[in-house]
Amino acid sequence: MHPFRRLYLRLVVPPNPFRFDPRLDERVRQLCSSVSSDQWALNLGSGSTEYGARIINLDVRPSRGVGVIADGHQLPFRDGSLSGALLRGVLEHVRSADAVRRELHRVLAPGAFVYVEVPFLQPLHLSPEDHRRFTLPGLQGFLADFEHIDSGVQIGPGSTLAWVLRESLACLLSFGSQRAYSRLLAVVGWLTFWLKYLDPLIVSAPHVANSASAFFYLGRHRG
Repeated sequence: MHPFRRLYLRLVVPPNPFRFDPRLDERVRQLCSSVSSDQWALNLGSGSTEYGARIINLDVRPSRGVGVIADGHQLPFRDGSLSGALLRGVLEHVRSADAVRRELHRVLAPGAFVYVEVPFLQPLHLSPEDHRRFTLPGLQGFLADFEHIDSGVQIGPGSTLAWVLRESLACLLSFGSQRAYSRLLAVVGWLTFWLKYLDPLIVSAPHVANSASAFFYLGRHRG
């Protein structure tokens, strides 16, 4: 990236309005490091993220680090051939979450892990489509065919407030102008992004799931 472009992005584009729980990132790295040298795991909808030599990056579009270009509705792997799967912010973008879940059941081996992150209270974000949201009980029910290990809040309500305020205020104050809306997103984003830093203060409270931005689920294929 050109240095002036990088400087422009730092000065004009506000920070992301959401704060990921770093403990979950560490957990994902541990899951990936548990994949042995004779096994493979899948990072579905990977983008350019990489987790190691034994993790297959799959996406619908070519990108740096993507090893397989395919659709999650029809995975190009043999039955029971994978020892794990990551779906981080993927299920909201697919046309049929049920079809993707069935494909996961097909390609995962008995005992394989499945780690999923989904949005709850988040504005529309097209990548390239955006179809659904999940409550925590809804996510647990959706993945009930897997053996449940853990689930909970991935991104907290401070991030929810930062993102919703940015989008809502930019929309209301633009009075229907797309140009004004685009500029206001940056201005309001700088004024509200700091709200995400409130998330660590209440991450363990039981009512956090009522207004969380996103949830996670860790399970195991029953076989």
